[in-house]
Amino acid sequence: INIHLSKPLQQEGDVVDYNTEQFNYYLDECYFHPERDKEFSSETEKNLARKGMELLWNKESIKVNDITYSNEKIRQKLLDEMMPEILDRAVEVYRDAKGVKSETAYLAGCIFRTLIDYDAYIERLFRQTFKG
Repeated sequence: INIHLSKPLQQEGDVVDYNTEQFNYYLDECYFHPERDKEFSSETEKNLARKGMELLWNKESIKVNDITYSNEKIRQKLLDEMMPEILDRAVEVYRDAKGVKSETAYLAGCIFRTLIDYDAYIERLFRQTFKG
């Protein structure tokens, strides 16, 4: 039996657009597929990460590094640029945080900041790994 504790993105009877259907598919089949359970420290953490992704999807706007991203831009980045590795890195950052008040909102912020900064992060890792 598969039980989802997270609130659905749409209410019953709402018409779901194609992008939201695609996003839900990615959540179920990619980021939170049972084969990836080992990436999360617990079912609670997995549910929290999913709620963070859903929060981002529904967010009106988000500001990172003085740039404001509209809902349309957030959704485009989640569909076109998001990868499981980015989610895993964001969850690591979240785990290392101390004294977090709003867990879902904080994790959502970690996910989006990691998504925005991921290329720079990979470049830093590459330089550290292959110095000299």
